[in-house]
Amino acid sequence: MTMSDFSMRRRGRLRRGASTVEFAVVAPVFFAIVFGIIEVGRGLMATHLLSNAARAGCRVGAIEGRANSDISTAVVNTLTAQGITAEAVTVQVNDGTADASTAQAGDEITVKVSIPVGKVTWVPGGSYLQGSLSGQYTLRRE
Repeated sequence: MTMSDFSMRRRGRLRRGASTVEFAVVAPVFFAIVFGIIEVGRGLMATHLLSNAARAGCRVGAIEGRANSDISTAVVNTLTAQGITAEAVTVQVNDGTADASTAQAGDEITVKVSIPVGKVTWVPGGSYLQGSLSGQYTLRRE
């Protein structure tokens, strides 16, 4: 065994320790970015689900004779099927608060749905998103 073989082996052992230290430095940053991507993606998905639930409620409200309770039930059923519980469902007629049963043909029915971010987060203790998520949809009464 020559002197260069000995120094090559020793350098390889030292390099393994350097790789461990590099991983320890980079891993937290890498995982924070991955969790952030997951959380923002989940927030976008939940916003889309809220908009779809508002659309389902609007479709019910566009039919003559339907009231706010019918619209809220349609929204809650749509969200429950997706694993989300609705916090606030607001129904507006022509941008004012009124019962949908009083709307006339051609009036705008707007349904707004909102939930706190904590209801849809997958990352425990993550603070990537704050506040609440919401969806809105508007249709005219038939």
